[in-house]
This record gives sequence, C-alpha cells and structure tokens, in this order.
Amino acid sequence: MNCDRCGVDASLAHRDVDGFAYYLCDACINGWDAVRGSSPEAGDETRSTAQ
Repeated sequence: MNCDRCGVDASLAHRDVDGFAYYLCDACINGWDAVRGSSPEAGDETRSTAQ
C-alpha cells in the first residue's frame, strides 16, 4: 500500500490529520508529529528566517 502523502510503498499507519483520514509511512508520521508538536509560543530560535 502507498503512503497518502509521499507515495512510498511501505507499511502504513492510519492517522486523522485535520479531520481527514490518511494512511502514512513512518517518515511522514514523524514529520507530522514534529509539526503538530511545535507551538506558536516556541522561542525565536525555532522559527524560520524566511520572510
């Protein structure tokens, strides 16, 4: 089965992301958990310098 995000053929896990059901590989799950775990209150050192 292919990952709904990156398309890689791997073992997948079901995740609800923003109210939608996805089947994601481990790399995409880790990326989503990292994004979801960051908070707006985080220090400036974690923010992008892009304008």
